[in-house]
Amino acid sequence: MSPRRHWAPLGVLAVSALVMSACSSGSSGSATPAVAPVESALPEASEDAAAESDADYVLGDAGPGGGIVFYDAGSMQSWGRFLEAGPLLPATEWCGDDWERDVAGTKDAIGAGAANTELMVAACEAGAATTVSDYDGGGKNDWFLPSKDELNELYEQRDTVGGFGLPGNDWSSFETYWSSTQSDASVPQGFTDVAWAQDFDGGAQRGDWGKGNVFGVRPVRAF
Repeated sequence: MSPRRHWAPLGVLAVSALVMSACSSGSSGSATPAVAPVESALPEASEDAAAESDADYVLGDAGPGGGIVFYDAGSMQSWGRFLEAGPLLPATEWCGDDWERDVAGTKDAIGAGAANTELMVAACEAGAATTVSDYDGGGKNDWFLPSKDELNELYEQRDTVGGFGLPGNDWSSFETYWSSTQSDASVPQGFTDVAWAQDFDGGAQRGDWGKGNVFGVRPVRAF
């Protein structure tokens, strides 16, 4: 994103010029200085995401990355406006075989999945986040593992999105999917071998799933 321009110097020069003019002419009249335009900016959303979100999408549409749109925030947010889900990726543990690795700082909220995934990738040598970060569907390299709340939105639209069966077997399905949210906030201090996952058979979210479980993984991206 291009840096925001600073208009303060122009404003100072304009006001100074008006004051000097008024003083030299001795006029008691007042002048209204021209107001510099204010640029609209989205400080955290990328320009690419802003451009993609300008198009009209409804739930179930194909997204820019070739996934299925499953969430619309209604307006542009710092992280984007829409979420799209990519295809089912190989099932895996949350953080590879490092089941007690502490990934501090993950969040629950919609819009947190990308940052959560970055934290996981930095801490884990394998597992759900690295599987998702290696995915480049649609020529996009910004896919991430959904946060707890993003995963719940995906569950709510599971029939619209589809594709929750095992690869090559439409009659089978994973019942549980990983989120990128570690559940340390809801467990005893220092107990870091559990993370949030969601049962797609009934919708229950649980924060006591051991990270060594092999669960389903769906990549998500925001735009």
